[in-house]
Amino acid sequence: MENLSVAIVGGTGNLGGALALRLGAPGVRIIIGSRDAEKAKKAVETLKPTLRAGEMVGMTNQDSIRGADYVVIAVPYEGHAQMVQDIKGQVAGKIIIDTVVPLNKGKPFVPPAGSALQEAQQILGDEAPVVGALHNISAVDLADVDSPLGDVLVCGDKSDAKEKVMEIIRRIGARAFDGGPGSNAYVIEGLTGVIISLNRKYKSKHGSIRIVGIGEEPGH
Repeated sequence: MENLSVAIVGGTGNLGGALALRLGAPGVRIIIGSRDAEKAKKAVETLKPTLRAGEMVGMTNQDSIRGADYVVIAVPYEGHAQMVQDIKGQVAGKIIIDTVVPLNKGKPFVPPAGSALQEAQQILGDEAPVVGALHNISAVDLADVDSPLGDVLVCGDKSDAKEKVMEIIRRIGARAFDGGPGSNAYVIEGLTGVIISLNRKYKSKHGSIRIVGIGEEPGH
């Protein structure tokens, strides 16, 4: 994990920052990306005092992905298609981790492509595999590196890419499960809307999912 480099494009928001702290704990090099390099650098300066380990730098989205092994998309759905279009042509040989959930005022909906993941894969084509993950984990829990995490369902059409993403998720303290092909993404993404409703109803910020009835995965 120490040699891995992860770019978080659109990483100046709550989710991007929280994920950066969680990924940094096992020593991953984190690159916070933004359309505005200065905004990215300011986000890094805010996060660094609570960074447990690893290296964190800030730069433009395009610069952030050049030296990265993985590219995390962490923007609101409204900016999702444009963000993917912006990185198209620059991500060959990398794995895209799409955390985006189509929401309208906290309520999930199915976009024309079928899901955010399928939208991203349609835009990128065969350039890079898109893996959906981390949709159902709160930014609050990600940011507190000592907080337990719920289970993470990982979906996508490339098994080897999914396995690599699942290994990263295990290393940051969560159980990862293969949630099937990319066509399942709309279900996993949509669960976030359910969790938001539960959090509101029960006055919590920590709702997540737990898989039962399936044994521990090998090596976990």
